[in-house]
Amino acid sequence: KPDPEIYEKAQELLGFKTDEVISFEDAAAGVQSIKAAGQFAVGIGDKNVLKGADYVVPTTADLKLSKIEKVFNEK
Repeated sequence: KPDPEIYEKAQELLGFKTDEVISFEDAAAGVQSIKAAGQFAVGIGDKNVLKGADYVVPTTADLKLSKIEKVFNEK
């Protein structure tokens, strides 16, 4: 990280287009990797540290599919 290769490879192996992927990360370098791959980034942790993410929640307990989908569909 922040090399996007792991995210690009996963996308390729699954046969998805960039605009069909939502990736999750808890580190700023990981968010950079996701964005460099052109994907939608969900950050898990401190919103100030993960400010490059498209959507941020403090913990995994705060992940709500409906909220992620809403932001994803707006972008």
